[in-house]
Amino acid sequence: MSETVSLKSLFDGPGRASFLTATAIGRIPSAMRTLSCILLVQQLTGSYGLAGVIGATLTLMAALFSPVLARLIDTRGERGVLIWSALASIIGVILLIAAAYSDLPSYSMLLGAAVIGGSAVQFGSLSRARWVQELGRGRALERAYSLESMIDEGGFVVGPMLVVPLCLQVHPTAGILVATVFTIVGTALLLRSGDSKQNVAISTPIVNGENRHGDSIIRIRSIQLIIVALLAMGYLFGSADIVIVAFAEDYGQPNAASYIAAVFALGSLTGAALYGMRLWPGSTRLKILVTYWWIGLGTIPILLAPTPVMMAVAVFVCGLAISPGLIVSNLFVEQVAPAHKLTEAFAWLGSALATGAAIGSIVAGYLIDELGVRSGQWSAVAGGLLCGTLAAVGWNAFRTHEDMPQHPD
Repeated sequence: MSETVSLKSLFDGPGRASFLTATAIGRIPSAMRTLSCILLVQQLTGSYGLAGVIGATLTLMAALFSPVLARLIDTRGERGVLIWSALASIIGVILLIAAAYSDLPSYSMLLGAAVIGGSAVQFGSLSRARWVQELGRGRALERAYSLESMIDEGGFVVGPMLVVPLCLQVHPTAGILVATVFTIVGTALLLRSGDSKQNVAISTPIVNGENRHGDSIIRIRSIQLIIVALLAMGYLFGSADIVIVAFAEDYGQPNAASYIAAVFALGSLTGAALYGMRLWPGSTRLKILVTYWWIGLGTIPILLAPTPVMMAVAVFVCGLAISPGLIVSNLFVEQVAPAHKLTEAFAWLGSALATGAAIGSIVAGYLIDELGVRSGQWSAVAGGLLCGTLAAVGWNAFRTHEDMPQHPD
């Protein structure tokens, strides 16, 4: 496959449009679940702290179990895992809603949130793993991952724009119910498009670590380092989710949270489109350093925004760096992970983001309840700056085969 493959040509292969459509629909709930739970719980209890804990439980369980589900898909195929996870998601939603409207203690909602999160398949991981089968390994994948980030962020534009009016104007449970419908539809379409078998006979140089056939991908040291960096990035996302809702309500315009969250995702979508327009020079680790620091410095305007409109501008600026950062993170993992474990490898990135988001959601919710919205803004900025700092600290560790001795530093 030519390394100058265009974004448009990515749709030309047989079956590509089908699995892209299915995984695009399946990814929309990722942008809806946590925010839906936050709004549902906050409306019923009035507590951002409890809402943050419930949302964090969902994202943390997704972080814990998505690599497990991905590993099962790598070893046993998609069909059974997708069917059972969809059924479990439906059960989790029923449990959450039943607990929310019963006289049971507030923490009983944790069970439903845990089941929803634990059954969440990362459709983006499935799609990214398929691209290696379609294109082989090489720089052509950079374009494919740009397209993947555009699809991801498209979901994060659509998701919040649906969730806020659904939860605030239709019914508190409407957001999570619609997210479940998207999950069912995406699952059905992906099953119809055919099962993907990750039997790609492509060797992978393992850098800064070893990986035997039976080991989890997490044993590779360089993967561990990128995961820590994405924990910080996820912390930024989790804090921002809470901050956006609280900032809009504090200003007296609660519905503004919808467009602020959508603009945040639109910034990232724009960043993905700009990044995908060309193949950028430089090593992967240089791209990691640049994009991660861009994310870190891009959070500072969040502190300076006085109105919802200016907050939307601030998160757009920050969002521009998000997709490029995630694209190079996926590119890094593709370069160091064994081919037969790519779905699991990509799932670990999503798991790191989800874990960081869970922590950020809890911390920001607590800070806002105790100290006000401003403290939540500082929490988001801290996550971004930590991400940039980790990129600098891990410079020597973020080495791939392109950085080996034939290209000395």
